[in-house]
Amino acid sequence: MKNNDLIKVLNDVFFLHDVDPVHLEQIASIAQICDFDAHEVVFREEQTAEDVYLVVSGKLALELSPSTVYRKHLVDVGPGEMLGWSSLVENPRFAATAIAIEPTRLVRVDGQRLRKICDDDPRFGYEFMRRTMRALAKRLTATWSQLSHVYVAQSLPMTVPVEE
Repeated sequence: MKNNDLIKVLNDVFFLHDVDPVHLEQIASIAQICDFDAHEVVFREEQTAEDVYLVVSGKLALELSPSTVYRKHLVDVGPGEMLGWSSLVENPRFAATAIAIEPTRLVRVDGQRLRKICDDDPRFGYEFMRRTMRALAKRLTATWSQLSHVYVAQSLPMTVPVEE
């Protein structure tokens, strides 16, 4: 894909909405389009995280696999969203497994080189990390909601009917 075409794709990803064209060019220079079939694993929990992913089309499930026996669905991620934030921190390991639910197109961005772009322009870096935190907050809220359905219902005291 030509760099201009990749810039257009990046410009259409909601996560990067209104990002300066200079930064879109920089991101495009360290990115590539990746296509995944349904049920294909994009990355696995605890795997070394090297890339950030931007969802162009399709849908992915983020799942936890605390054992080899079962997986727990956390949240779905769709067009315009970002995943792979783990590649932006020190000692990066993916916190979940990402599996394509349907045919999915992603832009894979080199995490180390993206951190360099953020470091070189702190204003952009702050904005990028702010957007990342927004995405994480949305997922954390969804996870808490799931946990509240499981644990709150189990921990509520039973009420005893009052005799008349």
